[in-house]
Amino acid sequence: MIPPATDHPQPVTDPEALAALARVGQAEDLTRRVGACEHPIVMRGRSLLVDPATGQILHRPDATTVGMRCRNRRATVCVACSTLYKFDAYHLVAAGLRGGKDTPETVAQHPRLFITLTAPSFGAVHIGPDHTGTPRLCHPGTTTRPAACGRWHAPGDPDIGTPLDAQSYDYAGQVLFSAHAGVLWSKTTTAVRRAFADQCGIPIRHAAKRVRVVFAKVAEFQTRGVVHYHALVRVDGPDGPGSPPPGWASSDRLTEAIRHAATTVAVATPAAPTSPARMLRWGVQIDIQPLPAAGSNRPDDPDARREASVARYLAKYATKAAETVGVTIAPIYCRTCSGIGARAGGLCHACHGTGRRPGVDLGTLSPHARALVDACWRLGGRPEYRHLRLRRWAHQLGYRGHYTTKSHTFSTTFAALRQERRAHAEAGLVDRVGGEPGVPVLVVGDWSYHGPAV
Repeated sequence: MIPPATDHPQPVTDPEALAALARVGQAEDLTRRVGACEHPIVMRGRSLLVDPATGQILHRPDATTVGMRCRNRRATVCVACSTLYKFDAYHLVAAGLRGGKDTPETVAQHPRLFITLTAPSFGAVHIGPDHTGTPRLCHPGTTTRPAACGRWHAPGDPDIGTPLDAQSYDYAGQVLFSAHAGVLWSKTTTAVRRAFADQCGIPIRHAAKRVRVVFAKVAEFQTRGVVHYHALVRVDGPDGPGSPPPGWASSDRLTEAIRHAATTVAVATPAAPTSPARMLRWGVQIDIQPLPAAGSNRPDDPDARREASVARYLAKYATKAAETVGVTIAPIYCRTCSGIGARAGGLCHACHGTGRRPGVDLGTLSPHARALVDACWRLGGRPEYRHLRLRRWAHQLGYRGHYTTKSHTFSTTFAALRQERRAHAEAGLVDRVGGEPGVPVLVVGDWSYHGPAV
């Protein structure tokens, strides 16, 4: 058992504060500042220091037991590890906006757009204050239609995002949209590149040799329980972020290409006995905002502040999931039978044929959230939707994609950012054992897994 840590301060979770740590040269202290992991993994072993030229072991400490971070990105699971993930997400996005982390600073002069693609309507829901906090009257009546609600919902009202009429709400359609959101995004990025080449008057087969369209995006759950995407889209030259795009590859043309793609792309779903065939599309609310070329990376530069604000905004949603709808449950499917309820021609012994993990309790969910989970389970049992693995992802309301993704050349990677911390820790280890500065030393881990801390 790993004793609880007592020397950690309160976790730092604000991305702006984390970015400030990096600006003042305190990034190496980040692991301590974000606090202790709430679910550490017990490892036993040692780190050996080896001469890379001869293979000689320079330092062999005694074996010890340590707690490794769980590295869970969800804030509701582990505040400390999700904060580290948020910090990395901030730097990943910021590097793609203004350079740094092996990304040229000249990307700040490339055409860049901040876009939001939303889901369509699946039925009227209660609405609360807008994004500025201004109260809104929820579905007032008209001369030809009686009031559907007519209340002013305060922030945090549990009715916000729930259907006005749960009986007619298209729960199946919403679940299927979330399940296909990743495919819809992939088709959209392909359509954007094609439409952008058409806008610029060049054949698509020659477009990659003259211009590249790259992106970084995060998925966000709206309060009604459906996914939408926020993304940064950037235009680079043919050689990637280090080459400027041609002058004709403008933000205006990219805007038109994105709008055309977002309004025309669709994904077809098959019909099932309980659900008709559908053509899933993005919602009518499509927001596209150009980001002006930054004059400098100084913190007091207005454009630099806007870039930092966009990076913080995306990093904030990188650690959230279905908990915004009140769904904080673990996967509910039986791992033994993958939610089918049967194995080798008989009932699954682990779940007794139910397909659900023993001990699952959905009683803590709101009626709306419970209806979405039930829709995932019901549709997931149909052979027409088996490939979507809806039962596997019922705790995410059908969404099975990554929450943070990017083009290969947009900026740095999460792995590279973690390697920076690892290299700093290894350098500290070499220094503590009296290694010579500047002399290369190989750190070889000799660790074995001993289970979760209890």
